[in-house]
Amino acid sequence: TTGDVIKVSIDRNEILSYKDPDVTVPQMIGITKHRFAKGAVVVMCVINPATGNTNVLVGAGDGTLAFINPNLNIVAGYKTTLMGGITSISMHHKTRKFAVGTDQCNRYELSPDLIEAELKTSCHFGPINDVAFPQGCPELVVTSSFGDIRVWNTRAKQELLRIQVPNLECMCSQVTPSGTTILSGWDDGKIRAFYPETGRMKFVIPDAHSEKVTALAIADNDARAPWRIVSGGGEGRVRVWKVTSSHQAMLCSLKEHRGPVNCIKINADSTQCISASSDGSCIVWDLDRCVRIIALFEPNVFESVLYHPDESQMLTCGSNHKITYWDAADGQTIRVIEGGDEGMTTLDILPSGEFFVSGSRDKL
Repeated sequence: TTGDVIKVSIDRNEILSYKDPDVTVPQMIGITKHRFAKGAVVVMCVINPATGNTNVLVGAGDGTLAFINPNLNIVAGYKTTLMGGITSISMHHKTRKFAVGTDQCNRYELSPDLIEAELKTSCHFGPINDVAFPQGCPELVVTSSFGDIRVWNTRAKQELLRIQVPNLECMCSQVTPSGTTILSGWDDGKIRAFYPETGRMKFVIPDAHSEKVTALAIADNDARAPWRIVSGGGEGRVRVWKVTSSHQAMLCSLKEHRGPVNCIKINADSTQCISASSDGSCIVWDLDRCVRIIALFEPNVFESVLYHPDESQMLTCGSNHKITYWDAADGQTIRVIEGGDEGMTTLDILPSGEFFVSGSRDKL
């Protein structure tokens, strides 16, 4: 971790008898003057393609990859920097190219002279907090995690776009109905919107919540301005925002939840929404009058909620391992079924309403 690379002679006397003293013993004979940031994590002896000498390839914790010669000096021109700390190095026995892995879940292929670096595979290196599909486009998917949002092609299984916001965690994301905006909520309390083609910032709502932005939903069609965003925060507030081409303004702030808002869903005509919270309540809100319509209570940490396509029922799931059907008219429980061996985390339903799918912490 100090960033030094030391050279040790392993010569020692031939062992003739257990009584013979050691005259020649292993000892340090050199140390690098250059210190690698965040430690020299991986070392590998290789043949320098230019000189034919045996060099040491060093991978550092800051992503630096460099050759050092037998004198423990960095070889000029044979140094590069990758994204993430180096965790492993391997060399192909025929092409002599290097496969390098990093702690940000990136795998690179590098030429023997370290000049050409190609990113072969990549994924998030932290928990994936949300997954969003653009409307009517199953070939693309948007994932949210620590430090970035990524857009993937599901058929090619390739990353198409990476939107990076260093040192922050994206808690939730949505794609607007027109597909022109990726909307995201972050742990610094801001709502950020990005262009999906380039990843450039479209707009940001600062101080959208005093704590993390934990849930997002889109009301109205964003192709016709103004349109609305409904957001939920870690402090329990549900807020409605009006968005135009030039500005964003809060229409109302609703405070009845006493815990984080984990999920928000909008009904078909964007007149109502339902919010699920860790405080054991789900509340149906009138988005036009900004008032509560009904509330659902259960000794549970609600993780997800959704409307049945005909909006006659609502489904919820949470930490009690159960999936509950609720009557949308009066909020009464209709049916309760066992969901899994551990807490339930997510729900989705077919447009026909014939089947629904659930996910839980038991990975089923």
